[in-house]
Amino acid sequence: TRFLSWMVFHVFMANAFSRSWEITKLSFNVMKQDKELLVFPILATIFSLFFIAAMMFPSFLAGLISLDAQNIGISEYVVLFLIYFGLAFIATFFNVCVVYTAKKRFEGGNATFWESINFAVSRISLIFLWSAVSATVGIILRLIDEMAERAGRSGQILLYITRSILGMVWSIVTIFVIPGMVYYNLSPFDAIKKSFAVLKKTWGESLIRYYGLGLAQFLFILAGIILFIPLFMALSAVGIFGIMAAIIAGILYFLIVMLVFGIASQIFNTALFVYADSGKIPSGYNEEIMEHAFHRKSQVFGQSGTI
Repeated sequence: TRFLSWMVFHVFMANAFSRSWEITKLSFNVMKQDKELLVFPILATIFSLFFIAAMMFPSFLAGLISLDAQNIGISEYVVLFLIYFGLAFIATFFNVCVVYTAKKRFEGGNATFWESINFAVSRISLIFLWSAVSATVGIILRLIDEMAERAGRSGQILLYITRSILGMVWSIVTIFVIPGMVYYNLSPFDAIKKSFAVLKKTWGESLIRYYGLGLAQFLFILAGIILFIPLFMALSAVGIFGIMAAIIAGILYFLIVMLVFGIASQIFNTALFVYADSGKIPSGYNEEIMEHAFHRKSQVFGQSGTI
């Protein structure tokens, strides 16, 4: 029995790794064809840094922004809302650019950088509304955190668990919001309904279980850590400049991995949206990968809905 369990585990891990690598290759292939996809998250990061600097620069705002749970008030929440809103707006704008570029590629087209930017501008009202919704949810989650910090030990644990569950549910339910905005020009709440409807068509647990990009990203990060240790030890012998060079190289590597896999995640989410919504296989992907990523309910349940 122990040997059989060992064999099943290793077969499962081998299949998971195979699917993860296949998903990664297919998503990277889209990036290879549309290299401007790499520019959008870089621009989002730059604009976000400028926005944070602009919000933090005025001395009176610096005095208002206090994360002390005992002193935080209405004015601080207003400032936090504006920060959440601005960052959500920037992230959503450039994510719309990524999804639109992927959409055109899946349809056999080739969107240019400015075509994607112009498309995002055409959706600016929806991006504005979605950013307001995202900021509101962020404030609600922040309020729960503040309540947890003031609660007793048992209440604190309960509130932190509640906050984690709500955050996870929100992330899952809204995973297809941006594709819904891009494909169907949906308002935020209609996009949430569409995202939830797409999830209901599929066996949601398989989304988490088979989402192979996470495993592939973990392996790249692990490889970076393994390579960074001997590099750091070798360069530290040079002196302070060697240590700084090793640290900078490590930071750049992890930033690049996060950037590339962030784009790959958006591309794959868009492909999943197309497949789950229409049943069509997006150009560049194959049926086996999509079916493993999203098992249809009919594959898990019978027609009556029972196992």
